[in-house]
Amino acid sequence: MALNKRGFVRMKTFLKKLAAVLAVLCISAGFAGHAWARETVILDQAKLAEIDAYLHEQFEIAGFPGGAYAVVDHGQIAVAKGIGYADLKTKQPATEHTVYAIASITKTSTAAAVLKLADQGLIELDRPVVDYLPWFQYRDKAQSDKVTIRHLLTHSAGINRFSADGAIYADNKNNRNSIENAVRALRTVDMNAEPGSKGQYCNTCYNTLGLVIETVTGEPYAGYMTGHMFRPLGMTETAYRPDELPGADVAKEYGFLFGVPVAMPPYWKTFGASQQPEGGVYSTVTDLAVFAAAVLGTSHDPFFASGRLSPHLQAGVPASDLGDAVYTESGFEADVRNGKTILAKSGEGMGSSTMMVLFPEDRIGFVLLVGESNGEKLSYVTEGVINLLLGEAPVSVEGAINFFRILGCVSLTIALASLALVVRIPAKILRLVRNPAKQIRRWAAILHALIVGSLSVPVWYLLLAVRPTEAGFLGYPYDLGIAIAMLAAALAVRLLYGLYVLLAAFRRSRAA
Repeated sequence: MALNKRGFVRMKTFLKKLAAVLAVLCISAGFAGHAWARETVILDQAKLAEIDAYLHEQFEIAGFPGGAYAVVDHGQIAVAKGIGYADLKTKQPATEHTVYAIASITKTSTAAAVLKLADQGLIELDRPVVDYLPWFQYRDKAQSDKVTIRHLLTHSAGINRFSADGAIYADNKNNRNSIENAVRALRTVDMNAEPGSKGQYCNTCYNTLGLVIETVTGEPYAGYMTGHMFRPLGMTETAYRPDELPGADVAKEYGFLFGVPVAMPPYWKTFGASQQPEGGVYSTVTDLAVFAAAVLGTSHDPFFASGRLSPHLQAGVPASDLGDAVYTESGFEADVRNGKTILAKSGEGMGSSTMMVLFPEDRIGFVLLVGESNGEKLSYVTEGVINLLLGEAPVSVEGAINFFRILGCVSLTIALASLALVVRIPAKILRLVRNPAKQIRRWAAILHALIVGSLSVPVWYLLLAVRPTEAGFLGYPYDLGIAIAMLAAALAVRLLYGLYVLLAAFRRSRAA
């Protein structure tokens, strides 16, 4: 997910709108020891049918290829269904058993595993990470020695996610399939805050937690999670690679290339094993509904059933990039309005968009999975389902933007402009060759070379030195990467042409 910053902005907007709906439904009625007065959500068949009709309508308006949803009510899966297609080419229908890349929702299961190990006495949340990984450090060793397990859980290790992610991507060959190598790469990362003081979304924090799990259990992260978290909960359709689920119906992952929907390389092949703890899970809405029910306290697993996870659902650090929300110790983002807690976790890969939202006091939850990178529209659909659950009028996704489609249009514009920069150069050079005595203004040639040269530096820097992700072309979405490469090449050609003209001008001045 690997997720980027716009995902957090979306979540902030989503939570604020969600809070506005919930505010009229939540009534405070006392102090500690007294219950809050709330409206009770009743999920009868009429309500579930209304939700189903709404989702089918909104999927069509949004243009989603397909997806699936599930609603959990007091530990029971009230409904789990697929919508649309898992594969547009074969017209394979999506079902409640279709497997999707869930991206950053993975963090909630990694957090649950850490907290379960803490409950067993194998991990202490306030012990420094170096107690488990003695070599662990960011650039500032003295400061990084203060980073604790709790700081990793709450995205408050004191680092910026983009610089931390970039440290991994800088050596993709050695880091992409080794959690340890990826964590060791963080020694080049500068810290920008005191550990625990500031919540900043942190993918690498969760990759580090995955390595801690390996260290204290003596098992590979993915194997431990499968054997001690997923399978004991009954999550038989969940894995870190879909080929580990024989016969599974795995959805195609769709993204956009210059604004046109296309099938993308699978998440697990793109990001590799080093990203598994923060975003590598593949699952179905049925399995995720089971996990949601466990988080809400309904499970045969003693840790979840005992309620020992509950204190971690709200405790955390204020999210500096999510307004009033809190990065909790459970991997969810939490917001509280008039006594009602909302737990939310979104995920977005190169070819999927996912959302899990829980209301712990009401023991209600739902999961939405879409086989397309379209998180903006998924947020609107999620909000609409919330409104229906709470008896409010739903919102429509109509008119909502798609970031990757807009990015595709921008990329296409850059690509076409790059072609325009060079299309006339051969004819201009030919005219100079045929008429060497043609008047050439030396100052204009110098100015041209300086302008093009100054523009070339940042573009080539972006192309060669910056790696925002492991995905796409040189770390960028494919269309943007192609556009940047075309612009860099066009500026290089233009600069060579400018130098040629400048040389011709100097030669002419000498001849004169």
